[in-house]
Amino acid sequence: MSDNITNSMCPRSSRRAFLAAALAARHSYADTLPKVREFRRGGMVYRQLGQTDINVSLLSFGSHTDPRFKKKVENGNVLQEEGQTRRDRLIARALDRGVNLIDTYENEGQWNPLAKVLQGGNQRQRALVSLCRQFPQFVGENIDNAARLFGHVDLYRIYLGEGKSVDAKALSDWDVLRKAKQAGKVRAIGISTHDEGMMLSALKELEGIDYFMFPYNFIHARADYAEFLPEAARRGVGLIAIKPLAAGSIVKMDPKAKQNTSPERDFVQLYQAKYRPLLPSVVADLTKSLEQLPEETLCQAALRFVYSRPFMTAAMPGMFEAETLEDNLAGLNRHLELSRAERNVLEAAAKVAQATNQRWLPKHYQWLDQRWQG
Repeated sequence: MSDNITNSMCPRSSRRAFLAAALAARHSYADTLPKVREFRRGGMVYRQLGQTDINVSLLSFGSHTDPRFKKKVENGNVLQEEGQTRRDRLIARALDRGVNLIDTYENEGQWNPLAKVLQGGNQRQRALVSLCRQFPQFVGENIDNAARLFGHVDLYRIYLGEGKSVDAKALSDWDVLRKAKQAGKVRAIGISTHDEGMMLSALKELEGIDYFMFPYNFIHARADYAEFLPEAARRGVGLIAIKPLAAGSIVKMDPKAKQNTSPERDFVQLYQAKYRPLLPSVVADLTKSLEQLPEETLCQAALRFVYSRPFMTAAMPGMFEAETLEDNLAGLNRHLELSRAERNVLEAAAKVAQATNQRWLPKHYQWLDQRWQG
């Protein structure tokens, strides 16, 4: 995208105002949010989804398919044979690496291929199937079709667009979801939306929400969700980050990315109509605050940022190639390494504080002792 086009979409004055607000919005509210219960198995971290008994892999598998292999059909898209084979193989590999949540779009022709991947052995037991209605079909019928195909649906959600409040149609659909959960067809029910106002409305209007899927990355974290996140945490709702790489547009900013990588978007945006694409200079300044390590790709650092948010259940990027999966897993491993080192430092500091009877810091820094002890 050229600077001329972008400048016309976002005047310099508003650009400066946005950047100032974004850089000022540090994680003061996020630092106070409770940590999600987690455990480690092998090289993967699993976190509890809200108040359910479902444990989700911190790295999950997104629903979008490789645009290089798509072909149009009457109801959406399907993948050409080569593309489908690549995706099936990649999902199987992800399951072997501990990824357990697989999000699947019906209008991308992926229900039946996923069902085939999960046949045989204990594959279905290893996977959490995540679905969302894609066609103008009665939501109860959609759930019934999915339950027949997969045995049951682990996570089912409805999508809510922008607006100030949940409408009557969504309320009716939600009642169906609750009944499907009570009947054992669905294990967890949730909402996906890109609009914070709609998120807050859903929390108030929809009883029994187990989780939200919403765009979250190092750019969103500095500009959005200051009301929603604390309220969701207070209610014990699970949080799944979609677009942790800004629909792949962060890949385009990464000099270490593969040249043939095809992002879903070619520009960074905050996914609401009221937000325009961000100027490269704005994104560059935000990227500087990401604390990218010298040997990391930008994508690894961006995912590590989401992994490090202890209130998030999972990050769900789209993955089209084995190299992308390994890159995302490398970001997870780096997060675990840094978390371990950070804990060691804090434990050492706590021991020093105890040994010196909390008198080792100047008065104006002694409040840190309480944090370390905690």
